[in-house]
Amino acid sequence: MTKDITELNGCPQNNNGFTLVEVMIAMTVLLVGMLGVLSMQYYAIVGNASSREVRTATNLSAEIIEQLKSTPYDNLALTPPATPSAATVTGGVNFTRRSWVVSDCIAMNIDADDNTCGAGLMPSCTEDPDTTMLVPVSAVRVRTCWTDKDGLQHFVTLDSIRWDENGTL
Repeated sequence: MTKDITELNGCPQNNNGFTLVEVMIAMTVLLVGMLGVLSMQYYAIVGNASSREVRTATNLSAEIIEQLKSTPYDNLALTPPATPSAATVTGGVNFTRRSWVVSDCIAMNIDADDNTCGAGLMPSCTEDPDTTMLVPVSAVRVRTCWTDKDGLQHFVTLDSIRWDENGTL
C-alpha cells in the first residue's frame, strides 16, 4: 500500500481555485488597464474643452461677418477698422474680436500680422493680376482671439468677400 505524501502529512489535496499570487497578478493587470483608461478620459475632456473654445470663437467671428453682410454696401465702405471688442462667454474664457474691411479689394493682407487682435494692425489690398472685378467688392476679415486656461494664445480668422448687388464698375 502506497500512500500519497499529502495524505501522510494529513493535508487534504485541493487543486480548485486561485492562489494568492494569481489574484495579485490579475489585480495588477486590471489596475494598469484602468489607469490607461483614466488617462485617455483626461485627454478626451481636455480635447472637448479646446474644441468648445474653437467652436465659440468661430461662432463669434461668423456673427460679425453676418452683421457686415447685412450692412448696406455703401455703409460698409465707410466702416473703419474696428477696435478690438471683448466678449465673455460662459466658462470664463474672454474672447476678443477684431474686424477689417477693405473696399475695392478681393484679397486682403494685414500689415505686420502676428495673428493677434492688436489695435495697431492695418489692412491693405493684395493685388491679384488674374482677377477682374465686375462689381464693387470689399474684402472682410474677422479675427477672434483668446487665451486658454494654460495661458496659450489662440485665434480664429474668417475671411469673406462682400459685393454690391446693385452696383457696377
